[in-house]
Amino acid sequence: MKIITCIVIVIISFIFPVLCAGEVMDRIIAIVNDDIITLKEAEKHVQVEKEGRFVSINEYMTNLRLKEKIDLLIDDVLIRQEAKRMKIDVEEKEVEGIIENIKKQYLIDDTELMQKLKDDNISLDDFKVGLKNNVLRSRLLNRVISPEVNVTEQDLRQYYDKHKEEFIDEEYRLQQIFVSGQREDAQKRIIEAYKLLQEGKPFEVVVKDFSDDKKSSATDGDIGFVKKIDLIPQLRDVAGMLSPGVYSSIITTPYGFHILKLVEKKRGETMTFEMAKEAINEKIIQEESEKRYNDYIVKLRKGSYIEVKI
Repeated sequence: MKIITCIVIVIISFIFPVLCAGEVMDRIIAIVNDDIITLKEAEKHVQVEKEGRFVSINEYMTNLRLKEKIDLLIDDVLIRQEAKRMKIDVEEKEVEGIIENIKKQYLIDDTELMQKLKDDNISLDDFKVGLKNNVLRSRLLNRVISPEVNVTEQDLRQYYDKHKEEFIDEEYRLQQIFVSGQREDAQKRIIEAYKLLQEGKPFEVVVKDFSDDKKSSATDGDIGFVKKIDLIPQLRDVAGMLSPGVYSSIITTPYGFHILKLVEKKRGETMTFEMAKEAINEKIIQEESEKRYNDYIVKLRKGSYIEVKI
């Protein structure tokens, strides 16, 4: 499976749970300028962040008070209002492209993605809305905050000198045994597969007997060359430590369990400072912009009419 260069967007998706037993009667729970937030909207709210894992709302929201949950919704509404005012939009084809990149980063197909969304009670439409809101948020920040960030040549050079490993062009050809986390016996199954490898059974045989990735299992688990930057952190960190012919221990990701085997590594030259400057500049701006995000939200709140009705 050929994985293309893409924006690393590994996701956390939340969906607000039903707040009491039984069917919930819809009602207004907050007013934000000219918009309202209803209880049902809160229940299906999806927020997407640039993080390294994908968790259900029940896991994320366990220790949050209802007021804090509503605050998240209010922030999203304020961002959407500002994006609309500034005529910032995201096209449907852009959202579809992000979904394709997500599948490639997690080494999953349409069926596995849809199953994960179903398990978290998230519709595909709500998931797309969450992705769109995340892009709107990024573009708004770039418009109103990033231009104020002053990055000097010295800043760029210091970052480059401290993070040269980030600018090595490296690719891995991998084989994979993947056991879906949707299986009730997933952990038992991956442990059994790993035990067979330790006993000397060929990786290619174990793949065919145990892997849920049917596409790659047809080619002995070979997923082709994968760029280092395209792998999610859990897989990238392990792949970088393997030597050709060596398989990993069991790796847990939000979608299940993996065992990777490195077939071949292509290590290119380190990018020169001049080649890396633009990417470094964007990264520093992004990091600084995120730090200023909370201040910007506070400013929006001060200039808005907000009424919480619970």
